[in-house]
Amino acid sequence: MLSPRLLQIAMMVERNKVVFDVGSDHALLPCFLVENGICQKVYAGEIAEGPFSKVKEAIQKNELEGSVIPVFSDGLAKAADDVDIVVIAGMGYHTIRHILEQCDVSRYQYFLVQANNNIELLRRYLSEHYYTIEDEKVVYDGFYYQIIRFSADLHDPYTEKEIRYGPVLLKRRDEAFLAYLEDLRNKLIAINQQAHKEEYALTVKEIEEILYN
Repeated sequence: MLSPRLLQIAMMVERNKVVFDVGSDHALLPCFLVENGICQKVYAGEIAEGPFSKVKEAIQKNELEGSVIPVFSDGLAKAADDVDIVVIAGMGYHTIRHILEQCDVSRYQYFLVQANNNIELLRRYLSEHYYTIEDEKVVYDGFYYQIIRFSADLHDPYTEKEIRYGPVLLKRRDEAFLAYLEDLRNKLIAINQQAHKEEYALTVKEIEEILYN
C-alpha cells in the first residue's frame, strides 16, 4: 500500500498515459499505477546501482516485467520518446531544479513534482520560466507535502502571494490546505515568541487573512 503522499501523486496521474518516475525508490509508484490499471507502462528511473537493483527486484517480485521498465538514468537523460508524464517526488528543491534544467520540459505533457523543502523556491522557479501550474494538492503524511502539476504552457509570472501559497491552492481553499496553513501559523507564532521578528508577524497576519477572510 502506498503512503498518503504517493497515493495522492498516483491520483493526479491521468489514465492511460506513459509515466517516467524519476528516483523511483523500490518502484512503489510505478507498480501501483500498473497494478491498479491507471497506466499500462511506467518507467522507473534510478541513478545509483543500489536503488536500481531494488527497482528491478520489485518489478520481478510483482511480475510486472514489460509493464514497469527499469531505467538507469541521471534524471530524464535516458527517457524514452513515448513518455507523457514525469514524476519527480521526494527530493529537495535543488535536485528537482537540476533535473528540470537538464531536460526539455516542453517534450512532456506535464510534470508532477513534490519537493521535500523550499516549495516557495520551486514555485518561483516555475514562475520565472513562465510555466503553468495546472493543479496543486496538499497531503499530510507525517509532514505536510505539496504536490504541483505543471506544464510548459506559457503563463504570466505568478504574484508573490501565489508563489508563497500556491495559485490553485489559494483558489480552491480545500480542507488539507487550510489545515496546513493553520499548522504553519501556529508554528510561526511559537517561533516568534522567541525570535520577535517582524517578518514572522507579517507572515502570520497574511496567513490569518487567507484563513479567515
